[in-house]
This record gives sequence, structure tokens and C-alpha cells, in this order.
Amino acid sequence: MKHFNQTLLSEFDDVLQANVDKAVAPKEPESMFLWTLCGHLYENSTTQKISVKSQPFTIGRHPDNSVCVANATVSGYHAEILIAGDKLLVRDRDSTNGTLLNGRRLQTVESLRDGDILHFGNVMFTVQHGSTMTATETVTSDAAGDAIAQVQFNTLMQRPGVDPFFQPIVKLDDHRRIGFEVLSRSQFVGLETPAKMFKVAAQRTSEAALSRICRVEGMRASRELGADMQFYLNTHPAELNDEGLFESVFVLREQYPEQSIMLEVHESGVTSVDFLRKLREILNELNIGLAYDDFGSGQARLTELIEVPPDVLKFDVQLVQGLPTASAARRSTIAGLIRIVKDLNVVTLAEGIETVEEADICRDLGFELAQGYLFGKGEPVHKWIHA
Repeated sequence: MKHFNQTLLSEFDDVLQANVDKAVAPKEPESMFLWTLCGHLYENSTTQKISVKSQPFTIGRHPDNSVCVANATVSGYHAEILIAGDKLLVRDRDSTNGTLLNGRRLQTVESLRDGDILHFGNVMFTVQHGSTMTATETVTSDAAGDAIAQVQFNTLMQRPGVDPFFQPIVKLDDHRRIGFEVLSRSQFVGLETPAKMFKVAAQRTSEAALSRICRVEGMRASRELGADMQFYLNTHPAELNDEGLFESVFVLREQYPEQSIMLEVHESGVTSVDFLRKLREILNELNIGLAYDDFGSGQARLTELIEVPPDVLKFDVQLVQGLPTASAARRSTIAGLIRIVKDLNVVTLAEGIETVEEADICRDLGFELAQGYLFGKGEPVHKWIHA
């Protein structure tokens, strides 16, 4: 039996009933609806933006749905979406192949945000906010470029064709380089940046596989930078809460027994503290560190931080940039967060440092590590060998 988020589920049902009660009320003009789904209603169709307007807004293969998707992997009545004030909620309707949000299978009612990716079976839609379009409208897209990217993606995964880039991580007290975050690029047309690569990967529900390839290729190149550096490897939200991640870190440690590795997890991607605790135990066994990335970019969730402390907490650029001219109250708040984190024996890292002034104030507030353009952009390995 599924375990539902009771607060969201109750809100979902309350709003649904309220909309039923107001069914006879005058409707707002369609141009006022601000939430849209962007995707393909059937194979080889043009991309469409569809306003989320009827309540509830249902998705499925049956023509009675608000959105009828002609795909065999989509159930007759697959999922439903509802506007609740300024929030957009989604839940699966016990579909055969499930509903995925940013690569995670829905187990309960969840809130959606602008840019989220939904999969109904194998069919992908992007959630967008702020549109004033009418009911449906064809979106102009580079169809030829998209087709090339799709073909190139197969080669990218098979070769593999990921080019690792390395961005320095330094100690703030003396700017000494102690490690690198491993980033990924590609020379394939249409797949040059991580955003482009993972966009196509999302359409194929291959984000986890691509993320694993990025880590393996990054570690392969890292051997040229020496064993005294620590390498921060990214994960994708699609991998979190999936035990496939455990197997991938075992393989990494087996292949690179001497390298110092730090696994980065985005704080918004984890929905289970139990999963995080198990991941922490496995990483400890393998002598691999754990870092929480982009702390404060969304919900700065202290529950996970307290129950499963990482080795390093990376404060998001939104908390860091602007500190030289920030108010005393804002600086005091950041300093307070740093003290809480240090009390848990967690190392603090400031992301996005671009100026000497930002580096100085971050050091004064208590940050221990930093990364950002001031210390170097992401570059191929050969740029750092003698730097």
C-alpha cells in the first residue's frame, strides 16, 4: 500500500471538492491560466503547450481525459494534476508504468515547480509556469537540431563521449587547491552542455545511466591530477532513492581504490532519510565522502542535515553572492547557519565566489572551503596538470 503525504493529499482532495462546488461559477479567460505542460501528445507530433485549466486535470490514454496521450505505455487514466492556490499538485492514479517526477517514481501527492520533468510511462512533459497562451499552441522548436541530438545521444552513451571538466575547490584561508568538482561536457552536436545532454536523457529516462557515465569518465581523467586531490562527483535526482546508486559507488571504489572521492547529493532530490542513511553507511564502508549540494537553493532542509550529516555542505550561490554589500541581518543569518553546521562537524563550502570581496567576507563569516570563477572555471584536465 502506498504511503501518502497526508497534508498534500488532503489539500488535493479539498481543492478538488471546492472546484466541483464552484463548477457553475463563471470561468476565468483561458489566457489567465499560468501553468502549462509542454510535450508531445503522440509519436512524431509537434511539441505543444497545454494549459492546465480543467479541475481536476487528468492525463491518460482514454479520450475522456483532459489530455489524451496516444502511447501504449500510458494507462487509460494515468495521473491527475490540480491547482491549489499558487501551487500545482500531481498524483499518480495507480497507473501500470507509473508517473515519474524528475526521474523519481511518485509514491504520493507532490508539488510541481517550473521546469520540472514529468514522465507518464515513457511520455515526457515539462512543467512551465508563467505562460499566457490559450488552450493549445504549437511551440516553435529546432526539430532538425533535436533530431540530430537524439541520434548523437546514442553514440554519446555507447562510446562514451563525455568530456570531463574540472573546477577547483580551495581552502579559503590561503586559497590552496585541495580538490575539484568534476563537471561534464561533450563535443557532440546538440549535446555540448550538461543541460542539453540531460534534456535528451530525460526524454529517454536515461538520466541515471548518463550520470554514472559522467562519474566514471571523470574519475578516469582524474588520475592525471594526482592522488592528493579530492574529486567531487555529482549525482542526478533520478538516481536518488534507487539502489542502483549503491552498486555504482561500489564499482567506482573498486576501479579507483586510491583516489579521494566525495559524492555530491542535491538536498532537494532525497525524499527518504532512510535511503540517505543507508547511502551514508555504504560510503563510510568505501571511504567515500558525502556532500550536500546547493544548500539553500530551495528548501534548506535541516532534518536530513541533522539526522544524516554529510562531510561537506555546499552553500548555494544564492546565499553567497552579494554578501559584501548585504545587510548585517543577512550576514548574521548566514553566520548562524555556519555555526549550526560546524557543530555537526560538517565542513562548509561557499559556491559561486567571483570576487576577492566575496571570498574575504565568506572567510570572515566562517566558511572553510570555496569554489567559483575567482579560483578557476571548469577546464579540461590538461589545463590543470601544471597549473
